[in-house]
Amino acid sequence: MRDLLTIGIAWASQFLAAMTCAGGGDRSYPEHPNVVHVTRPPYNAKGDGVSDDTAAIQRAINDQTGQGRILYFPAGTYLVSDTLTWPKKWEGRDNWGFTMLQGQAASKSVIKLKDGAFTDPKAPRAIMWCGGFGSADWFHNHVEDLTFDVGKDNPGAIALQFYSNNYGAVRNCAFVSADGRGAIGLDLGHRDMNGPLLVRRVRIQGFHVGIHTAGAVNSQTFEHIELAGQSEFGFDNHGQAISIRGLTSENAVPALRSYGTTCLIEAKLKGKEGAAQAPAIINYNGGRIFLRDVETSGHSRALGDVETPDFLAAYRMRSEDKPGGAGPNVREYTSHPVTGLFPSARELPRLPIEETPEFAPDPLSRWALADDFGADPSGARDSSEAIQKALDSGASTIFLPGKYAITKTLLVRGNVRRIVGTGGWVDYTRRVSPDFRVLHGDADVVTFEHFASINGGIENVSPRTLVLRSIGTRVDSRAGGKLFLEDLAGDALAVRSQRVFARQLNIENEGTHLMNDGADVWVLGYKTERGGTLVHTKSGGRTEVLGGFSYTTTAGKLAPMFINEEANVFTFFGEVCYNNDPFQTLVSEIRNGEARTLLRGQGDTRPYAGIAPKK
Repeated sequence: MRDLLTIGIAWASQFLAAMTCAGGGDRSYPEHPNVVHVTRPPYNAKGDGVSDDTAAIQRAINDQTGQGRILYFPAGTYLVSDTLTWPKKWEGRDNWGFTMLQGQAASKSVIKLKDGAFTDPKAPRAIMWCGGFGSADWFHNHVEDLTFDVGKDNPGAIALQFYSNNYGAVRNCAFVSADGRGAIGLDLGHRDMNGPLLVRRVRIQGFHVGIHTAGAVNSQTFEHIELAGQSEFGFDNHGQAISIRGLTSENAVPALRSYGTTCLIEAKLKGKEGAAQAPAIINYNGGRIFLRDVETSGHSRALGDVETPDFLAAYRMRSEDKPGGAGPNVREYTSHPVTGLFPSARELPRLPIEETPEFAPDPLSRWALADDFGADPSGARDSSEAIQKALDSGASTIFLPGKYAITKTLLVRGNVRRIVGTGGWVDYTRRVSPDFRVLHGDADVVTFEHFASINGGIENVSPRTLVLRSIGTRVDSRAGGKLFLEDLAGDALAVRSQRVFARQLNIENEGTHLMNDGADVWVLGYKTERGGTLVHTKSGGRTEVLGGFSYTTTAGKLAPMFINEEANVFTFFGEVCYNNDPFQTLVSEIRNGEARTLLRGQGDTRPYAGIAPKK
């Protein structure tokens, strides 16, 4: 046992050393009241791996939850002995989310459970429970660049129970159970209505289950997930709508067990000793699953598509499950036949995929704090002139750590390449449209990140690439360059003759949600609310929706769910409706002037492809 534990700890150390923030380098911020260090007064957490920091961190969470601030964990090991809880109420006020926990780097900032603290596997407890109302009203929460280590002899330990709605993310994090006895690494199924949210660049070592998801709403999106050393399942999904790109697994057990609506692309699933008795993936209870470019080795087969959640029964499946899933490699597989209204190309679009641009953080000498130029972070005074001065100061990163009122459009030009918030808002009363206009400048890429809302929107009239990360806003990029949307909640979106890459896109207006006019639009995880066309593709545009979920809350009869007008479309999409008004027309397609429609009941349980064959 000593040898096994030593190997596990050594592997975990190597694992943590590889974890850095997106783009490389440590995260740091200018001094500001809205960047709260847990090691400073009044909290004074030690981070020495010896002192019990539970009370200090809990007090910091109590004070800062829901405030649109960053709770910052400098390098250190923060030992805890009880669950850290995000409160729903504190000192008479409601918290509605808007909380961000930020580590210096996952390899350096570690929250570790005391050995032998959570010993009851029948009553598992989390190192951190991220709150929520039990309804979809817990917004814009983020946990980034941290490691959660459940220590030794904690069979009742869950590393993190995360919850967020509309937008929210776990990024660049590690979850470690070095002795393998922990219960769950990342638990997203501990309560219903969790999501939409994003999990990106996460590694999980050990535990019985690496990632757990559940519930029928609101969809969850995953990208670049590494799983290793689980004893039951790498990823276990009980009914959620999930979209996954870039899953790697090294396990003796199935990498993924799922029912619900599951999209998995670009996966490498390696079976360790004992895996030859198990499929790499189990789809059960009639779940909808779409696989693309899945490579497996060491497992009995790539996919067991079965009618039982009993994974032992699935182990025995050889020929009874559906054809096409034997593998070891699966180029494309759909559990339900693809629906099309016209003869379509057999090969689906496979739009080229680009990663969201990421860069090492600028040194603080290249940051401009808008407050230093006279901006009012309380939102009481107009900050337009002050923020424009910061934008024109020559700095490459502009820091807006509060809530800001503006009365005129702000111009992004010169050296500016990043505009960073802490979860506050700009232009709450929407006095201006747009709030920001991106013009020509020295940087090829401009990134906005971590704003609860930029209410008047962002417009790009330059050829520069625009990245919007963890923001609630509207965007007009029809005259601009490439557009990357990552963890975005917004209103109607229209794009024209450009390339768009979206991860965890949430659009909730009534009426047309997304208009693709001659563009290439690739979406991983698309969640919508309310009626109106969800994607209208025309003028030769190409749209690919890899995993989606309509929470149809109003006006399902308003319009077709998808319109394909002389264009190419592939969607893998699900719907939940509790008000007896779901979409009645699922697809309206026009090809060579001829119009056809797909009504509910004619094929709504299948993926849809309107892909014009090559002439």
